[in-house]
Amino acid sequence: MSENQSKRTVLAVDDTPENLDVVKGILSPDYTVKAAINGKMALKIAETQSPDLILLDIMMPEMDGYEVCERLKSNPRTSGIPIIFLTAKDQTMDEAKGFELGAEDYILKPVNPPILKARVKTHVALKQSRDALQQAYGIIKGQKDRMEEELNVGREIQMSMIPLKFPPFPDHDEFDIYATLVPAREVGGDFYDFFFVDENHLCFCVGDVSGKGVPAALFMAVTKALIKSRAADDRSTGSVLTHVNDELSQDNPSSMFVTVFAAILNIATGELTYTNAGHNPPYVKHPDGSIRALTERHGPIVGAMSGMAYGEETTHLSSGDLALLFTDGVTEAMDVGGNLYSDARLEKLLKESQLGSVEATVDTVLSSVKRFETGADQADDITILSLRFSGA
Repeated sequence: MSENQSKRTVLAVDDTPENLDVVKGILSPDYTVKAAINGKMALKIAETQSPDLILLDIMMPEMDGYEVCERLKSNPRTSGIPIIFLTAKDQTMDEAKGFELGAEDYILKPVNPPILKARVKTHVALKQSRDALQQAYGIIKGQKDRMEEELNVGREIQMSMIPLKFPPFPDHDEFDIYATLVPAREVGGDFYDFFFVDENHLCFCVGDVSGKGVPAALFMAVTKALIKSRAADDRSTGSVLTHVNDELSQDNPSSMFVTVFAAILNIATGELTYTNAGHNPPYVKHPDGSIRALTERHGPIVGAMSGMAYGEETTHLSSGDLALLFTDGVTEAMDVGGNLYSDARLEKLLKESQLGSVEATVDTVLSSVKRFETGADQADDITILSLRFSGA
């Protein structure tokens, strides 16, 4: 860049050519100086050439400096240009009015070269700083907007992939099921699902994908689809997750993974087959008020490494038993002090609460978590699924 190209531009506005010559003589070694002999010309140059500073005479015919200043500051294209008023010693200047209109400074005429240079240097430097801040703000805002858009897309993917109609199976009185997913602002990859694999077997699952945003939402969608596809021909939850793990780990350059609890319920007998792959242990509450945690682990997280064989467990649900599945957005919810909601708090809630319908159960847990979080941001998705077996 040449010396001339690197110079900042100053627009001098005065109806007396001799005064313009003086300003040019003082500033030309360090600045590119543009000249305007009236307000109309000044407005045109300011809008088309965007000078870094304007030296503006007050007393001019037709349009005085105050009016020029007011017009410049009301125009978005010129409002950011700093203005220094020039006024003769024998002229009356309304300083308050000038500053109210947006001027940064004023200098008395005849100008003192060192003072003029110092004031111009100061205000040009301030404008450079403001411009740099504005540019940085624009970059940050652009990144923020892109992130917000990604979050919105991720949230739309996530919510479009989970069943939202309740009750989902109104013709079945063998069980009731209800679930909710409350996405955090920074969308994660939580999901839940439930579907019949045949007329007597209901598959239901809850999962939590690593990562945030669109990648997590897409990984969640693939995981959910693989589980549903495999379960259509396989009544073994261990076999289902073994297959899903092999599929997800084949082409996974970002090393994403998902924790899953998957179960298949025989709605005729209450037999429950389930596999826990690195997920939070669910709870079963019995009609007598006792609580059982399904703490068995049958394999690691899904998608991290191929060739893993997942096991399974079989138990029976009795009439009135209620199963509660959830993600770590429940137990790892934090209050303003950084304390975790915890498994112990959830278990205590389940023991002490008179749980009603499956929907009321989910609402009870969610309300408890939200009260605990009061004043703190929700850091992770919260997913809760409740199923009550009523028997054949």
